Amino acid sequence: MIFKVRNCLILLVLIFKIGSCKRTSLPHSIGARDEVILIAPGEFQVDSFINILEKQEYYPTEESIFNVKRVSLSEFDRFKFWRNLIIVGNFEQKYINNLLGEEAKKEVEKEAQLFLENDLWVRLQTVVVISGMNTEETQKLLNRSSETIYKILRNEEKERFTKVVYMNGFQENKTEEMERLLGASYQLPFGYKLIKNEYDFLTYSRKNPDRILTLLVRRDPIKNPMKFRDSLFAKYFNGDEIFMESIEVSAGKGESRSLSLISQDTIQFRGTEALRLKGVWFNDKVESGPMGGPFISYFFEKDGISYFLDGHVFAPGKKKWPFLEEVDIILNTFKREN
Repeated sequence: MIFKVRNCLILLVLIFKIGSCKRTSLPHSIGARDEVILIAPGEFQVDSFINILEKQEYYPTEESIFNVKRVSLSEFDRFKFWRNLIIVGNFEQKYINNLLGEEAKKEVEKEAQLFLENDLWVRLQTVVVISGMNTEETQKLLNRSSETIYKILRNEEKERFTKVVYMNGFQENKTEEMERLLGASYQLPFGYKLIKNEYDFLTYSRKNPDRILTLLVRRDPIKNPMKFRDSLFAKYFNGDEIFMESIEVSAGKGESRSLSLISQDTIQFRGTEALRLKGVWFNDKVESGPMGGPFISYFFEKDGISYFLDGHVFAPGKKKWPFLEEVDIILNTFKREN
């Protein structure tokens, strides 16, 4: 069970009392997007929990989504201003008892709870509190909530990053350009420039690292989305750009296994059923040497018109997922002309 804690359910010790929840302007949180601080006393077993949060993805190089740093309770005051913060403890422990408001305490008395609060001590912060009446109850909830907390952190980070991406607005002239030429658009943050202007698609790019966004609109149906994307980028983007369908990864004990790098599913995209395609692109035809990185694409038809939206990333030496998330945020501002 996730109990969404609102401001008035949290007692900020020595600052606020229950019923007096008005907050003044807060300072900015500390820490990177992929950094998680875990405050958990030594009696809690957290290795498997951390392994889930630090799960590996391949873009195509291996990278962990989050890096978790476990700190002791004595360092609570130092680390409570971090961007992503997980606090584990028992109801009878003072730091937990002081943190929870009366309504939250009543929930814990019934069963161990998972609490979520945004901007608790600083802005752009996610705080997750895991608490039961005793160590055993708390540990059980900790063991079964790792995937849930991973999804919470990813979702909260995406919501925060959306605010950052559009904190200065967007290029309205680029939106008007897309609408005029294609009858559809998305909101481009500042820094993106037009690099391709073909009869049925536009592509925009931002450098350091490279983030590339494409919007294509045509009346012909797109029968095979994978082959379509492959052929489009092979033709217009420096040669033979292809999907990497799988790679060999270690399976332990000197063995390896084949890992698929392509996934597809059907989702609701801006009110329309769409095929979402995720994977890794690869180009070994450029003079500078092989290139690759992650991409995300959306395909759908509406009123006899086919739409293809794509974002892909080239970020050598950097974690790829934050930049892939950026292009996905932008693609999800898509709209058609009425």
